[in-house]
Amino acid sequence: MSENWGTGRQWLKAELHAHCSLDPEDRCMCRHTPGQLIDRAASIGYRILSVTCHDLDVWTPDLADYARERGITLIPGMEVTVERGRHVLVYNFRTAAENLNTLEKIRARSGPDTLVIAPHPYFPDRSCLRGMLRRNPDAVDAVEYSGFRVGGLAFNRRAVRLAEETLKPLVGCGDVHFLWQLGRTFAWVYSEPAVHSVLHAIRRGRVRLETSPLAWREAAAWWATAVWRKAVRGKGLDEVEDGRGLGTAQQSVKP
Repeated sequence: MSENWGTGRQWLKAELHAHCSLDPEDRCMCRHTPGQLIDRAASIGYRILSVTCHDLDVWTPDLADYARERGITLIPGMEVTVERGRHVLVYNFRTAAENLNTLEKIRARSGPDTLVIAPHPYFPDRSCLRGMLRRNPDAVDAVEYSGFRVGGLAFNRRAVRLAEETLKPLVGCGDVHFLWQLGRTFAWVYSEPAVHSVLHAIRRGRVRLETSPLAWREAAAWWATAVWRKAVRGKGLDEVEDGRGLGTAQQSVKP
């Protein structure tokens, strides 16, 4: 799909689920800074990006300016924790995570300039909404098609079915923890390159999915790196990793 770099409505390459080194939960996995994430995304043609750290909105005017200088519209966002430890992606709410820690609070603060996406809703993890999404479809505006997919596993299948049944847009997201994940699964949004315009376009369903599966070796490297970094968290991680022995995923996050 070609891109028009003007200011009118156009197909914009978007990543709406990405983490970084400031993430309170995943900083042990994500070695790249927000700036490095922006730089890499810009280098491969992204026009829309949201850094969705767990229960922390890292958006600032300075960071938005940094992104804008590189052709990217930076959307304020978080991956908040709600009832029973479930995760929800929220955008442009401009409030602290504790004000969005239940689905009811999210409903109360949702408006025409916000967006709510159910991330990886049926993956086998206790943070996924699963049955809560089926019981509360009105709490979200869209459903994520997760980029963490490999051949033979169909964890996105139920998400696709629910999006079709509830007429919710299906949004491709990489759930990026390592920079090499950028460009694998993402969304194209038909919109002007402005925060409110992009969120409105997604709510209206002007979005297309592009996806390619991870190889099993890539998925294995992802998990191996994640487990290793969590195991050595707080025990001199930089020194432990001097050998650089964890393959594709670890090498990809070098500055």
